Amino acid sequence: MVAYCFELALHGLRRFPKSTALAVVTVAIGLAASMTTLVLLHMLSTDPLPGRSQHLYVAWVDTLEAKSQDYDLLDDIKTVGYGRIKMPDVQALMDAHKSLRQTAVANVYLHVDGSHGQAIDDQNALLTTGDFIPMFGVALREGRSWTADEDAAHAPVVVIDSDLAQKLFGTSHVIGRTFNVKNHPFRIIGVSAPYAPQPHFYGLQSWTFSGRNREAVFVPYTSALDAGVAVPGSDGCDDATDKDKKLFDVDPKHCAWLGYWVELDTPKQVDDFRRDLDNYAHQQTGLVAFGKKPQSRLLNVQQWLTMQDVIPDNVRVNVWLAGSFLLLCMVNVAGLLAAKFMRRSAEVGVRRALGASRRAIVLQHLIEASAVCVLGGVLAWPLTLLGLTLLRMQDQGFTDLAHMDTAMFGALFVLALLVGVLVGLLPSWRVSLVQPGLQIKSA
Repeated sequence: MVAYCFELALHGLRRFPKSTALAVVTVAIGLAASMTTLVLLHMLSTDPLPGRSQHLYVAWVDTLEAKSQDYDLLDDIKTVGYGRIKMPDVQALMDAHKSLRQTAVANVYLHVDGSHGQAIDDQNALLTTGDFIPMFGVALREGRSWTADEDAAHAPVVVIDSDLAQKLFGTSHVIGRTFNVKNHPFRIIGVSAPYAPQPHFYGLQSWTFSGRNREAVFVPYTSALDAGVAVPGSDGCDDATDKDKKLFDVDPKHCAWLGYWVELDTPKQVDDFRRDLDNYAHQQTGLVAFGKKPQSRLLNVQQWLTMQDVIPDNVRVNVWLAGSFLLLCMVNVAGLLAAKFMRRSAEVGVRRALGASRRAIVLQHLIEASAVCVLGGVLAWPLTLLGLTLLRMQDQGFTDLAHMDTAMFGALFVLALLVGVLVGLLPSWRVSLVQPGLQIKSA
């Protein structure tokens, strides 16, 4: 019966071609509008480090010796340095070695000088520790990351990406060469592939979605400070600091400017580290003088991104608007299909008189409605690609991510089939109610 209904549905597509074509185009426009916005939302919501992010946690503890107004943990961790803590706390927590790996991070701009007089101003760089590269999956094409001993010794070493190496030296084979940072020589010990996870979850205060931004220099934060590199601006500083209360001249010892990330593999490790972090917060007895309670947080990547609201509000609004437009298109297509199906009332009446069940009538017309919408999905595919191209032309810092992957390609046709079933239900049920006797008599 199904095969026969399918054959009748395909035959029905060829009847009344103008209404069929109008229904296909209407569905295609609605699907393309929805899929364009859904693809962008999907790309902005993907896991930044698949296979790794579930083991990465940002650790935050409040040790700022400063009075706070309307102090609230969630507001503070979101606004004061985006979860940054002070350098002495990072060093104390790292010295305790309570996690598998651990690293500190801070984004800066550097002026770097290569050989042959090549120089780049405002180069994105990451002040960090040697564990960052293996923890965050930075792929090394040559060389190595630096060791914990080199971190402790403030060794002037650096890892750069292959694109920067090509710009500075004319080749990506630069292991052992040096370049200057603020007139201090740093030896290149590793060359990485370009690295730009989306979103830029470990440095949201610099940018959320990379666009054209990415770190091309990875340098030990201790040796960078020795070279006179200015630390990132921070609004969270001790009251006793000499900070100028401006964007620059931040006191690295008394301001919260470093992010602290740890790698934990099991729930027990997470619980143990959370308890140790809480104990560390309670040891900060000096906070009592400022009327503050000990507070700490340990958040995985998804919790961190949710707290920071990384997906722009206009993206979500556009999804709802496009979905509403698709719903409007579905209503119109349902009307077109109802009119088309009811024009066959006499034919349906004859089939019912010859013994066709209502179930068979409904199935035939549902298949036809689904076929219309799948054809609409086929037409919606190039329209969606056109919509994504137009999105990428809008430089909003995240629209360059608007690319359709295999999952969303499949989702397009699943959505098209679902729309076909939904818009076909009422027209199919309505035509199945045709009374055979009346139709035969009128014929």
